[in-house]
Amino acid sequence: MGKDLKGKELGKGISQRADGNYMGRFVDKYKKRHTYYNRDLKVLKKTLDKARYEAEHGIYGDGSDITVSEWFEEFMRLYKVGKVKDTTEYRIRQTFANCRKDMLGDMKLQAVRCIHVQNLVNSLHEKGFSYGTINLLKSLLKEMFKMAIANGYMLVNPCEAVVMPKKVKYEPRFLTEQEQDMFLEAAKEYYHYDVFCMNLSCGARIGEVLGLKWSDINFEDKTIHIQRTLHYAKLTADDRVHFFFTSPKTETSDRIIPLLPETETVLRRVRKKQLMNKILNASSWHQEPPFEDMVFTSVQGTPVMYGDVNRAIKKAIVKANLQEEEFAKFEGREPFVLKEFSPHCFRHTFVTRCKKNGIPYETIQPYVGHSDKEMTEYYDHNKPEMDVVGLKKISFLNVV
Repeated sequence: MGKDLKGKELGKGISQRADGNYMGRFVDKYKKRHTYYNRDLKVLKKTLDKARYEAEHGIYGDGSDITVSEWFEEFMRLYKVGKVKDTTEYRIRQTFANCRKDMLGDMKLQAVRCIHVQNLVNSLHEKGFSYGTINLLKSLLKEMFKMAIANGYMLVNPCEAVVMPKKVKYEPRFLTEQEQDMFLEAAKEYYHYDVFCMNLSCGARIGEVLGLKWSDINFEDKTIHIQRTLHYAKLTADDRVHFFFTSPKTETSDRIIPLLPETETVLRRVRKKQLMNKILNASSWHQEPPFEDMVFTSVQGTPVMYGDVNRAIKKAIVKANLQEEEFAKFEGREPFVLKEFSPHCFRHTFVTRCKKNGIPYETIQPYVGHSDKEMTEYYDHNKPEMDVVGLKKISFLNVV
């Protein structure tokens, strides 16, 4: 509680300066300090109350003080949270994260010009971001600025004149039989080896694989229910990094797929190792809802991070190339270099194996959970059917 010059209490955040002026202060939900002055205490209190209300309820007057990042949070609260799927909300926040890393996020909303957005687009393109990722960000900013204009905070949408980089169609990276054999041989002693094998033998997204629970696996009916994706990230700017689930990427991503023989072998091996870990690490084994009964865990029972899987892949690639250099030197030939790849490459490899073994792409749609849009764009077919018999004849792990 502040006081006037005579020691009388004036109320929270209000005090009187030596020159007789009254000063009112408060900190809004974005940790931003607001300060107001007036010689009339009643007027100051009214001004302070109005400012607090506006800050609390997202009313920013003419918008001159709000930054792009602050408007993003208000935009989410007003137009997205509770109105879109949790998966969509998460992806929107992930898309906007590139603005927080750039000067654009800290700029005043009204100061943003086309050149600032263009610089961000150009920078992301130079860093190797895909056309799709950049276009998603541009679309998000365009929608945000459109709503800012509707609220009277801006006059012109700075995204209208932004020029996108040329769209380049990239061929999906997949492992050749030689690459896969070379990688798996080097990766055998890594803790996440079974994650690699699972991903290669079922073609699911890495988040779907890491999000599997034993209750999703039906060894009797030979099926797997893919119904969630595991993440390890921040949900909001002020949040801490933590594990959480979202529903699968698209409506067709929530699916029940056949448990193929090779995948079953991998899962039974994982189950044995996990039970052994639970016994050996009984004092440190720990699982909390909703992360109990997970298929893939650390030795302490916690979920597996995508980043750890990605790092293990990179280490295995380095090891594989070092081994290949030694073999090539001994055999007097040029070494075969295994190029880097991400976990998503396993999914492309699965689909490629299917194609090589005579299964049309469109028949695999229900298995991998492609959306109709993806099928139309890449495979030009709209009546997918699952060829389980054909799938069971394919070896996804023993390729050479």
